[in-house]
Parts: sequence; structure tokens; C-alpha cells
Amino acid sequence: MSSRKSDFGRFQHLESFIHMAKDPIWCFELDLPMPISLSFEEQIEFIWNHSLVRECNLAMVKFYGYEHMQDVKGKYVKDIVNLESIHLLRKFIETSYQLEDYEYTLHSTILPRVFLIHSHGQVVDGHLIRIWGQQIEISNIRESESKLAGLLQFSQRVTEISKMFVHTKAEFVSDAIQFALEELGKYSKADRVFVAEISSDKQFLSVSHEWLLGDVPSLFTVGTKLPIAKMNPERLGILASDGFIYIPDTSALHEEPWHKQLFHSANVRSILVIGLRDEGNLIGILGVTTYKNLGDWTDETKQMLGLVAGFISQGLVRAKNEIKLMKKEKILQRFYSDVKEDLALAKLTQEAWVAKDFGEIPNLKIESRFLPYDEIGGDLILYEKPKSDCIDIFFGDISGHGISSALVSGIAAVSFKKHSLVESSPAAILEAMHKELKTIIFKHHISACVMRIYPLERRIEFSFAGHPPVVFWNQKDRVMKFVKDEMYPILLLEDWKGKNISRTFELGDRLLLYSDGIYELEEETGGYIGLDVFLQELSEMISVSDDTYSLIKNMIANCLVEKERIIHDDIAVLVLEF
Repeated sequence: MSSRKSDFGRFQHLESFIHMAKDPIWCFELDLPMPISLSFEEQIEFIWNHSLVRECNLAMVKFYGYEHMQDVKGKYVKDIVNLESIHLLRKFIETSYQLEDYEYTLHSTILPRVFLIHSHGQVVDGHLIRIWGQQIEISNIRESESKLAGLLQFSQRVTEISKMFVHTKAEFVSDAIQFALEELGKYSKADRVFVAEISSDKQFLSVSHEWLLGDVPSLFTVGTKLPIAKMNPERLGILASDGFIYIPDTSALHEEPWHKQLFHSANVRSILVIGLRDEGNLIGILGVTTYKNLGDWTDETKQMLGLVAGFISQGLVRAKNEIKLMKKEKILQRFYSDVKEDLALAKLTQEAWVAKDFGEIPNLKIESRFLPYDEIGGDLILYEKPKSDCIDIFFGDISGHGISSALVSGIAAVSFKKHSLVESSPAAILEAMHKELKTIIFKHHISACVMRIYPLERRIEFSFAGHPPVVFWNQKDRVMKFVKDEMYPILLLEDWKGKNISRTFELGDRLLLYSDGIYELEEETGGYIGLDVFLQELSEMISVSDDTYSLIKNMIANCLVEKERIIHDDIAVLVLEF
């Protein structure tokens, strides 16, 4: 630094900072002072031709591809910097020789790099004599922001779509489906999103809903009454088992002439499809397509497609069932008239996830009761039949209250039904649900007990996730026993790994599952009864109850009638009788 001119002395205290900084720092000095009265274009040419590297640090040297300070210092800037940077010089002059936090992107590398530049021009007696500058790379920050924005966009779209289905009545489910297709189209950057439904006789597939980007041709003209018999059975099997079909270029389907001709007539270049299912049966398909360009869809798009397919499947089934009932009975139900409409609708939706009719099951009788609290809760009783010899039951509780809990209930129900059909055990079902839901649910956790029941064997496999003990007893001796595990709820921590507990029961055995609302009761005199007090009282109720109906009646009365207690949560109970 000893070679500096005298007027550089005031910058000497910055020497350590400059040379130790990880970001490029420089001082360009003009070999001839530039009159700032020159025209804009003259100033650009003057600065470009007369700027020398007076000072810099090693970070700047490395940035421009050199190894040593002497390779850069004293050289003209135009011999180091390429013309692609001329826009920075223009911006510098436009802002009166001051650039503060000016962001620019460098595209000359494989991946774009983003920088913030700070630049200050020193003007003396109407002449620009030198330029100080620093640039800071913020590529990682911008990349993180982009990823976070993508995650937020994913979560927001899923929430909005699920909310639409929660609030929409059966006769307007088509509107909810159309909204879901539009949101999916925007997220996936597809040209076309469609729903095609299988006819009641299982003979044809027809497009029923469609979203188009711009002037993309419609599928309705060629997508009506397509014969299922002509379709590839292997592909239909994939869709029936909740798999994806991805055809990156339909023109390459040389061994499938019927499909190739169909896609050609429909102006489909690339297509990604998933099945719509109801209790394991294929009822239609949901797909995204491109018109001219090849489609390259990410795993996040596939995940979005799968979630939307679940919402649409449940919406279609619910609409068909409810519309049939409305045509026959013409009954309009009104619940909770003193509560806002959105809370009432969310409440009705949440209650729909509590199963009441389990059908005829050999060797087994199942009864459930649900007592709602004034606010919206999150109790779930779901069932699915993955195989002919067993039945899966999900007994769970979503944390919190309100609309968000109701939305999570719907998402959890779709996830359970999906994984029940493909996973090998209750623990595997909970693990798959945890892995799937943790990416979109952030403020709730789910305590649950999943049971896989083999009625003919009187055997049950349990997996617990923060759920209270299952109580069982034999109708003859009526001595309470327990099945329990201390495993924590799913979605509470990053990873969840459960275990399976298998028990074989005898003729006359009874099992009771209950939500925490039945023992988190506030005494009028203060305090809560807790689990231990409830189990003591339950033992007495079992001893005096002749059948399941009377036991459930006594339990509810014990909560609300016989003793002065206040409930603060939904109460759900499930009784199994062998």
C-alpha cells in the first residue's frame, strides 16, 4: 500500500477489512478525471476506456478468473470485465454514481448467480476520479427463498382446494372440482387438466370436467364414451392400485396404436394420470397434459396430483350419495344455526369422518358414538377393507379446534384410506401417513390407534401413536385389561417409527376405544378428573352394564348427567364385541 498517492491515505484504515473480506471489493481509478458534464453515452465510453484497477482484494481477483493480485492491479477494467457488465455501468451513471443494494443476475455460468452490488463514485471539482465498489453473492438466499415460496404455494393450494370441498354442498361439487383443476393446472404448468369418470356399467370412460390454458383444444369432443375394453389393462391396473402413468411423448406409442391415435386426435403430447378410487374401485382418472411441448413434471406435482385426486374422489362419491338422498327425501338439514355458516359446514364435514355403520362382519359387532363439542374438533373413526379377511379401523384425534382441524381431518381421512389398501400393517399405515402429511401439515399433530382386525381369527394388530390404552374384558368375568404403547403422536416430530402389537381374543371379549374428551372433564368444583379416575369409574360401569348399548349410555350419562362436569372436547367411543 506504500505506492498509494497522498489522497489515498484516508482509505488506509480499510486495508485489513478489504483484504480479509470474502466478497469482491475494488477501487477503480480513472487515468484522466472525467467531467461529469459529458453526455450519458460519452460518460459510458470514457469510464470504460479510462478506468484502472487501483485497489482490490483476492476475492475480486478470483472472481474474474485470476490467481494473483499482480494479475489484476494496474490493469484497465475493460481488459478484465466483459461487455456483459456494461448494464451495471449504465445503472451506475443513471443513479448519479451511487448503487446501493442493486441486485443483478450473472447468467454466464451453468447455474445463474445472484449478487448485490454497492458502488460509490468519488467526484471532485466536477470530475469523477475513482469508483469504490463491493459485491455480495446472495445466490443461496434466493434459492432458499424460491424453495420456501414453492413449499408455501404447495401448502396454500392444498389448503384452498380442501377448504373448497369442505364448504361445498353436494349439488355444487362440480364447482369445487373445477376450482381444483384450475389450481392444479397453474401449479403443474400444464396446458390441460381433466377428470374422466367411468360409467356405472364399467364399460366407458368419459371426460366430465376440464380446465384449459388459453386456446388449447378441448377433450370433450374426443373424450366421450371411450371403450374401456380397448384400453391397456396393465395401465388400468396401475391406476387401480393408486399408481401414476406418465407418458412423456405420446407419439412414441408404436405398440399401442389405439392409444396413439386417441392422443393424436386429442392433441395430447405428454400426459400424467392418476386414478380416482372409491374403496379400492377405480371410478375415473385425473390427468394433466401438454399440447405442444413435452411435459416434465416434478415429484411435488405428482404429490399434488395424488392429494387432489383424493379430494375429487371423495367429492364425487359424496355428491352422488347425497344427491340420491336429497331426491328421495328432500330433506335440508340445518345444524348449529347460531354459528357462522363456515363453522357449521366444517363441523358437518368433520362429523362425516366418524363411521357409524360398519356393515355385517362375521364374529364381530362394532358400535360407535360421537358427542360433538360446541367448537369444531378433530375426532376420527374411519374404516377400510384392504382384504376380504380383515378390516382396518383408524381411531384418532386431531390436535386443536376450528376449521384448520376439520381440514386436517379430511386430509388425514384421505391419507388413511389410501395407505390402508397398500400397507402391510397398522404401524406401516401410520408411518406412511406421517411421511405424506408432514410436508403439508405444520401446526397440528394426530394421536391415533390403528387396528387391523381379523374377525375369523379373533385377532387384532394394534399400533399406537399417543393414544390412550385400549380397554378389554370378557363378558363373563368383566375384569379390565389393557393394550397400550407409549409411542408419541404422528406429525409431532420429524421422524416417526411405530410398532405392531398383536393380541388374540376369546368369544365374549369386549374392547373399548375412547377419545381423551371423555376423561378431560372439568369438575364444577375445579380441576379435571383425568384418565385414572375415568378408568376407575369405567370398571364400575362395566360391572353393572348388561350390554354394549347400556354401557355406552352409562358412559355418556357419567360425563354429562349424573355428575356436574364440563366437557371441553369432542367425545368419541368405539366398542368391539367378539
